[in-house]
Amino acid sequence: MVNIIQSAGGVVYYIADDKEPRYLLIKRYAISKKIERVAPKWKIESGESIEDAALREISEEAGIPINSMKLGAKLWVTELRSDESHKWQLNKDTTYFLVEYTWDPDLVSIEDGGWFTGVYMRATISQVINLIYYQDIRELFRKAYHLLQNRNHTNKVKKDFMQKLD
Repeated sequence: MVNIIQSAGGVVYYIADDKEPRYLLIKRYAISKKIERVAPKWKIESGESIEDAALREISEEAGIPINSMKLGAKLWVTELRSDESHKWQLNKDTTYFLVEYTWDPDLVSIEDGGWFTGVYMRATISQVINLIYYQDIRELFRKAYHLLQNRNHTNKVKKDFMQKLD
């Protein structure tokens, strides 16, 4: 029987002055020793909800206080399955959420050490797409971007409608 690790994390964003979302990427060392950029995530602890795990992991990996984040929609569940030919066996399901960062983005920093080598925040969607190696994670960020664009459009339509009623 294959043991599947359950993990959770998120696509963390804030809205910049130009009204466009900027995203947080974690820089870390891959098993290959190359630096890669990813969305923060890791294991769900025993008895912990997926939502609580996502916020805790983002907080731990990015140094962001939990009370400075708003958990949004569930975006995606990725499945990683290794076969016996891989040196590193890993079978993992990761649930990602859309997470709004509500404080000053200049306060976010990661100490170098262990697997982590820093944080890259303020990445536009085009920068994110160019910085991420993995196709499924690029798609995760595209989905987040489109969800935010649709929400902004819906909010504008509602605002325009309410102004017409006044």
